[in-house]
Amino acid sequence: MQISSVVQNRGSIPLFWSQETSRLNLKPDIVLSKKDQNYEATRLHFENLVKRYGKPIIILNLIKTQEKKPRESILREEFANAIEFINKDLSEENHLKFLHWDLHKSSRSKATNALLLLGKVASCALTLTGFFYFRVTSALRPEEILTWPSSENIEDGNMSIQLDSNNDTEVSEKLQRNSNGDNNFVNGNYSVQPPMFQRGVLRTNCIDCLDRTNVAQYAYGLAALGHQLHALSVTDTTEIDLDSPLADELMGFYERMGDTLAHQYGGSAAHNKIFSERRGQWRAATQSQEFFRTLQRYYSNAYMDAEKQDAINLFLGYFQPQEGKPALRELRSDHNVSSGRDEDER
Repeated sequence: MQISSVVQNRGSIPLFWSQETSRLNLKPDIVLSKKDQNYEATRLHFENLVKRYGKPIIILNLIKTQEKKPRESILREEFANAIEFINKDLSEENHLKFLHWDLHKSSRSKATNALLLLGKVASCALTLTGFFYFRVTSALRPEEILTWPSSENIEDGNMSIQLDSNNDTEVSEKLQRNSNGDNNFVNGNYSVQPPMFQRGVLRTNCIDCLDRTNVAQYAYGLAALGHQLHALSVTDTTEIDLDSPLADELMGFYERMGDTLAHQYGGSAAHNKIFSERRGQWRAATQSQEFFRTLQRYYSNAYMDAEKQDAINLFLGYFQPQEGKPALRELRSDHNVSSGRDEDER
């Protein structure tokens, strides 16, 4: 029996920032709050990630670097400042590994190039975190599984490989060393390969964790799948070509997942420009599709978002109707939704 899994994380930018809904502006201004000068909330967020996933925490930030009117770039600079500030209190080996890459700018040239570069980043990240895998040739009782010796995927905790696209050969060789079957040991009448464990996680974000984040997560998923299939002895190589049917099938999974999340959060399917161009879809058709999805999101954000938030607050129990108290629809602001929660929870 062989089992393998990989975990990756997607989340928004862990700072205090906001956008005011506007019926006149498709891209409302981003407002940074100054109430957390020492980035305590950001620090707590990453401490929670370390507690759940271990180290290293690798941050792939995909928002824009340069804009005619600063918007996303404001958050990009503040996020970098936050990571630098937090890292000052950490030992070098425990540093949050921050990589910024303007995916929007990179994807303008050719979708394939963007995916290839993302694939190299994914391979480097995968080398740092490893992935879960174990194989046993005979059934074991649960208590016997607990006695297995384990093999670390990063020798001596070494995390010196940086997220550098020039490291691809080193990354590949190291992963192959860590996923071969040379460390099998014999226990009774069965042979067991020491388990490999994932240590740490890749956390990806764009501005709202939908479109660009989904593309990057596909690239990571494809890189991980290649190494998993190799560890499972299904393939002879750790790489899956972007032109292979398997890559296209996996892209379909991520595309459907992205659409589902985008409908829930943004009111339209995801912007899948890179996926569409990768499949060779007519550019004019892609542009038309993206334009209509932009209009759908604008309408949803400007006219439907308040009702959606009311429904979410009711569903999660944040608002609990009480006799003599205002109804949910009568509250002037979502900040007033406080029934059943104390000040600390808010």
